[in-house]
Amino acid sequence: MIIEQLNLKDFRNFKEVSLDFDSAAVIFEGANGQGKTSLLESIFYLANLRSFRTSRIQELKRIGAMSFQLSLIFTRPPGWKSFLEVEAGNVRSLQLDHTPVSKASDFTGKIKTVAFLPDDPLIINGPSILRRRFFDMFISMLDREYFTALQNYSSVLRSRNFLLKNKNRDRDILYSYSSVLADSGSLIVRKRKAYCSMLSDLMHEMIGEICPSLAEFGIRMRYLKDTEEKESYLKKTDAEQSKDIFRGFTSFGPHLDDFEFTHATKNLRSFGSRGQCRMASLVLKLAELEAVRRTQGALKDTVVLVDDATGDLDTRTKEAFLAKIASAGQTFFALTEVSEDLNLKKARRFRIVSGSVRNDF
Repeated sequence: MIIEQLNLKDFRNFKEVSLDFDSAAVIFEGANGQGKTSLLESIFYLANLRSFRTSRIQELKRIGAMSFQLSLIFTRPPGWKSFLEVEAGNVRSLQLDHTPVSKASDFTGKIKTVAFLPDDPLIINGPSILRRRFFDMFISMLDREYFTALQNYSSVLRSRNFLLKNKNRDRDILYSYSSVLADSGSLIVRKRKAYCSMLSDLMHEMIGEICPSLAEFGIRMRYLKDTEEKESYLKKTDAEQSKDIFRGFTSFGPHLDDFEFTHATKNLRSFGSRGQCRMASLVLKLAELEAVRRTQGALKDTVVLVDDATGDLDTRTKEAFLAKIASAGQTFFALTEVSEDLNLKKARRFRIVSGSVRNDF
């Protein structure tokens, strides 16, 4: 599978651009702040309906624009093509093969994406919201049931918190929300546990190949055991209801869970060096790529996005990294300069300058 065409209108600093691709490797080259990462972000957004940089639609629109439009055409052998389009502003509209789509779950997942980004170490040593965000996007990409449960949970959580903030004590209304929270929330917790275990095992395998010094690596999920099953979740919600009304928000659940990345039983967030967190985040993303391969059977429908994520790697690690991502259907690189050791002579190259694209190579 390859993306043959990418179109942007009023997205980030791009007024309007259309790009055609005909190779398995594509390079966006240019100085910092020109729009290279935004092109990767547009592909990621079309695949996941989320940005890897922000949750605010306002930040994705070009200054002064009411909305932005993104679309792409991708093809699979022996020539079957598909079309994805999204327009987002005050409202969002989706089209799949030129047919309107109302449910996000019917739109996402057509293209699997794994992004290697400069800020990836923050997944390891940053705030908990970044770890939840990573796991939510990773699992949603592979599991439609999880994606739907996450949407339901987030929607009901907002509604319940609104009632709690306004000190609404109507037990029937609160119970109706609590029931959905327990149903969706317990499923989220169970699936997170399963996928967390999968990633931990895959990371352990890969660290032996790439960085043996981190061999005692693991991931621990931090959650309230009462939330693992619907019945116990509902009992806990009922028991905490008065306290939640007093606090004005829902005080437990998967929206507050966390994940610990450990080495020799020590939490890397607190005790890991910069180099250890950098390497752990790289291996985490490679494990994500391998998880896609093992659950989907191949990586032909997977696009890898690399945003200047190899510059500080030693030669051995860089070679191992490039070998791992080579099996993806297509790879897009955003680079300030192209080094010879990346072996990208056959890649299609574009120069990005101030929100415009040049083919002057």
